[in-house]
Amino acid sequence: MSSLKQPRLANWLLSKMVGEELQEEFFGDLQEIYEDRVATKSKFYAKCMYWVDALHLLIGFSSFKIFKTQNHNTMMLKSMFIIAWRNAIRQKQFTLLNILGLTIGISISLTIGLYVYHEKNYDNFLDQTANIYRVNQPNIWGDWTEMSSTTGPNVAVALREEVPEFKEVTRILDQGSQFTRYKDDEGRVLSSKEDQLYWAEENFFKVFDYEMLVGNSETALDAPMAIVLTESAAKRYYGMAQVLGKTLEMREWDGSWKSYMVTGVLKDLPTQSHQQFDMLVSLSSKKDQMGRDGWKWIWTAFSTYVLVDEGTDVALINDKLQAIPPKYAPPTTERIFNQSFEEFTAGNPWKLDLQPLTNIYLASEPAFNAFGPVGNAQFVQIFMAIGVVVLLLSCINFMNLSTARSSSRAKEVGVRKVLGSLRTTLIRQFVFESVLFVAVSTLMAIVIVNSSLGWFNVLAQKELSLKPILMDPGLWAVLIGFVLFLGLLSGSYPAFYLSSFKPIEVIKGKISKGQKGKALRNGLVVFQFSISICLIICSLFVQRQLSYTSNLDLGLSDENVLQIHNIEQYGFDTKVIKSKLEGIAAVSVVGKSFGVPPNVMSGDRYRSTKPEVQVFQLNNLRIDEDYLNVLDIEFLAGRSFDIERPTDKYSVILNEAAVKLLGWTTETAVGKSVAVASGNEDEFEVIGVTKDFNFHSTRQDIGPLILINDHNNKVWDYGAGLSFYSMKLNPQSVQTSADLKNVLDKVEAVLNEVDSSIPFEYSFMDQAFDNNFRNEQRMAKALNFFTLMAMIIACLGLFGLAAFSAEQRTKELSIRKVLGA
Repeated sequence: MSSLKQPRLANWLLSKMVGEELQEEFFGDLQEIYEDRVATKSKFYAKCMYWVDALHLLIGFSSFKIFKTQNHNTMMLKSMFIIAWRNAIRQKQFTLLNILGLTIGISISLTIGLYVYHEKNYDNFLDQTANIYRVNQPNIWGDWTEMSSTTGPNVAVALREEVPEFKEVTRILDQGSQFTRYKDDEGRVLSSKEDQLYWAEENFFKVFDYEMLVGNSETALDAPMAIVLTESAAKRYYGMAQVLGKTLEMREWDGSWKSYMVTGVLKDLPTQSHQQFDMLVSLSSKKDQMGRDGWKWIWTAFSTYVLVDEGTDVALINDKLQAIPPKYAPPTTERIFNQSFEEFTAGNPWKLDLQPLTNIYLASEPAFNAFGPVGNAQFVQIFMAIGVVVLLLSCINFMNLSTARSSSRAKEVGVRKVLGSLRTTLIRQFVFESVLFVAVSTLMAIVIVNSSLGWFNVLAQKELSLKPILMDPGLWAVLIGFVLFLGLLSGSYPAFYLSSFKPIEVIKGKISKGQKGKALRNGLVVFQFSISICLIICSLFVQRQLSYTSNLDLGLSDENVLQIHNIEQYGFDTKVIKSKLEGIAAVSVVGKSFGVPPNVMSGDRYRSTKPEVQVFQLNNLRIDEDYLNVLDIEFLAGRSFDIERPTDKYSVILNEAAVKLLGWTTETAVGKSVAVASGNEDEFEVIGVTKDFNFHSTRQDIGPLILINDHNNKVWDYGAGLSFYSMKLNPQSVQTSADLKNVLDKVEAVLNEVDSSIPFEYSFMDQAFDNNFRNEQRMAKALNFFTLMAMIIACLGLFGLAAFSAEQRTKELSIRKVLGA
């Protein structure tokens, strides 16, 4: 039997706890006990009990000599459990309140913990996550700048030449939606629209090691006109058939179609990735666009990523980064803006910044051009604070109810001390009871969270799951540590308080009314409700803010405005389409625009008169003569575009903010001229000034805006067709969902007459504005729920204390009733 091996890890732990002079005797006794258990029980049982013996020693339950008694530890645990069980049964009401309060608190904290874990673990699934950085830079607009998550295409070229510490530098380009068409197995030509498509360089997979299911990641993007699909996209287009070598066509801006060959299939990206795409197209397919030499440093449309070696100190690379723009960008600023690099960056330094990959999701909300899902670090911090507060309220409940019941445990403490129990033994008993309560509450909380996560996922628009905890041994260890910590936190004060009773005081009844610690209990109750009231105030404040934003005067009429997307796909001559749409009875007026509020994103630098060097950054929006009528925009001076006036083709309209920025007044602006600072000598007359209206998110102040005539071909060659038709619907004609469906069917029929292969896509302007605060609305609902739970926890504690106070005063109440009360 002596050859039987004991658990090595347990022996190693014990060797750290036992003095060398005692180890021979100590481990000899353990070996005898272990061999006896193997002989009488089983090897598995003997190993389990060996670990029990070891753990008891580590937490101080036993002395070395006790191990000679085989069942002492089991008996000790059993005794502690029986005492805890009897006390719980004897005080059912308080047991229920304790478990209920702890369960609610742990459920909320566990849910919030899953949310925080999810948010803080974006992009952590890649092998090289810690060594990947995104390059950010400021967009400089005259006197102000905004941080951008994208750079010009030539930034990557310069990084490869100037920074040898970068193992790889790669770029991706997001140019929005793309129309596709393909042939199915029966030879039919089908069309679709891809909203998640990136153009990527050939070394993309050397930086981002996504799992390739079919194809070679090292060569998949090498050739022009190559395309890599995700698994779901491949199934959507080609089912389960072999996809390598298949052809997929994409529509160009001029209406032509180009063929791309499928060279690989990726496993679907995890949801916890800031990059979300269904297709990757080789960036070399866009060599024609990459050749715009004059704009290669200010066409900030490319996300640039770098890969460094393990252990590289990126802070030491900073000086090299900052030397790149002054070295390479001056020809661009001189050619486009007629300014030297020093003049262009005066007061606004052009700095390149490296952002860690794992930091992108939660730290990109303010960044311009931040594509992909973007988190909110403030939400994460707020919910972390709420989770801690709710858990603290639960612990306070437990402490209050435990100490309030001191009189019911006083005799027990007195008797056990008289019989020889040490205070440390009593402390262990009370801490054990606390840990037991927390363990039971945690198990119940796991069940509750598992059944309610579906609701929270809908609310938060996440895919949270308990699977990471249940499948990860490390997280199991964290959960067990959490139970022990919470048990010690909530049980330490009651344990020390209850174990401090002296037998003589118990006999004299000096603590029978539980006066000791009453002041602390009252203080904790006040603290509980103070925290709860603070949460209520925060919740009300958030509701008021959301109410304010929802009732904000936008300066335009966004109700019943139907927006038809992708109009340019129907060809450049869209007058017939507009005419037919205006013929629908429910449509009041139809207007065209390149962009729609609140997502007007384009802008440029303008000057007011030729001699002036100073330039101004203005947002711009191309519209036709009817668009402002669709939105009911109010004019403060002048008029809108008139198709009957040929000179209006090169006229512009400004908003109040633009007039103020240019140093004019509403009255004097009409008749003045503006010119594009980076263009030729053409100037455009101002024919009207509108009242400010929200063309961006209501989060932002209304900026300066210039409205350009749809037919003006001297500013950007977008052609006559624009991206959106917006139409005002007659409210009386769309009173029911059936009415609205009828209108949509008629609009779709008009578009299908032109090209039925283009998917019909539409939206409503009021919904677009509401979407700006959708996350805040969802989080406000969650905050309201958590605040309600905090109030319930506080009320449970107050109810328990009130019930105990009434129980203590039973004799008093009886006597007062006898006396006629």
